[in-house]
Amino acid sequence: MKSTKVIVGLLLLNLAVVAGVLFFLVQQPRSRLARMEQNAAATAATNAAQAALPALQEVRVVTNQFQWAQLESEDYHEYIARLRGVGCPESTIRDIIVADLDKLMAPEIQALYNRRKELTYWNPVEEELANDVDPRDVSRRTAEIEKRKRQIIRELVGADLARERMLQQGEEDFFERRLSFLPEEKRTEIREVLEKFSETEQRFREKELEDGEPLDAGDRAQLRLLAQQREAELSRLLGPEEKAQFELWMSPSANHVRHALYGMDATEQEFLVAYQARRGFDDKWAGRDEMLLDAAGRAELERDRQLMEAQIQEKIGSERFALYQRGQDEDFHSLSALATHFKLSREKVVEVYGYKKVADEIKAQVRSNSQMTDQQRNEALKAIADETTGAVRAALGDRAYRYYVRTGQAGWIQQ
Repeated sequence: MKSTKVIVGLLLLNLAVVAGVLFFLVQQPRSRLARMEQNAAATAATNAAQAALPALQEVRVVTNQFQWAQLESEDYHEYIARLRGVGCPESTIRDIIVADLDKLMAPEIQALYNRRKELTYWNPVEEELANDVDPRDVSRRTAEIEKRKRQIIRELVGADLARERMLQQGEEDFFERRLSFLPEEKRTEIREVLEKFSETEQRFREKELEDGEPLDAGDRAQLRLLAQQREAELSRLLGPEEKAQFELWMSPSANHVRHALYGMDATEQEFLVAYQARRGFDDKWAGRDEMLLDAAGRAELERDRQLMEAQIQEKIGSERFALYQRGQDEDFHSLSALATHFKLSREKVVEVYGYKKVADEIKAQVRSNSQMTDQQRNEALKAIADETTGAVRAALGDRAYRYYVRTGQAGWIQQ
């Protein structure tokens, strides 16, 4: 009986050693070309325990002498198979492989910055990095490396690298939250389609920013073509019901409506009413370039826009529609952010926005008054601006008001 207990004790000790090794494996992901040394401490502990039982030398106990080299492989597929063979959880395998690739490809990313090999205190290193390296090139080439890494991860463990990174860092995954109605594999495919076209579109926007000029007709035509190609790829990947749900989450029409609903605590029904009206308008006009429309086309566009808003107002009521219109005004969004920054109440936002509406209405009346001379009109507009300034300053307080003006958000007061 005593021998049996000792044998059981040794087996439990060996299992504890293996468990300790696996725990260390989880905590220390390695490079795929590395070879891990034998766990000398675990082996020594096992040997010491056996040596402490001299009376049982006649008992032959076979232990599992676990070595890191038993798992390491230059082939990732084999490496992963061995990890699975010892019961390593899939989430841990993903962590190991991601960290492994990060380490393996880190030199490529470091090389993009063209840093000095030797750092000396008399060299203006920070300014060299700021002025001698084009951040756009670094960003593009880093994205290419990440894309390669992402393809490898997906092939090896079927996981999306972007999703894994955000999960590990506790960050909100924009796509994951909005595409959660789709299976994981399809979420990955849709994310890649959206990112691909977003990257291409971004290059046009960078060109527009650098040139300081609006995109020409050729560029805008290419953007419309990109939108059509994106739509075709999404339709290929999504079934009709999935596509309808996708549009509610991700379409420009839905995004526009959500933006307009800000601050009114809208119901689902109110969203759907506004969305259906907006979708009908966008289906007709979104693919057309407003800058290329003639006078008749612009007039038709404006009539359709007014019809869309009339439909929304009719179904949600005038009071709620006024809040919907308020949400379309960027000045309301700016005031809301200002209130958060200076810890002002929402009532202050509503109060100041009310001053804006009144001022805008009176200024419109002044500008359209054909009975006034230019001098009278300018004096009246100045008086309105002065009166509005005093009211807004009193509502916000001096500190918040100065910040509001200094950051260029209060331009509507003088306009």
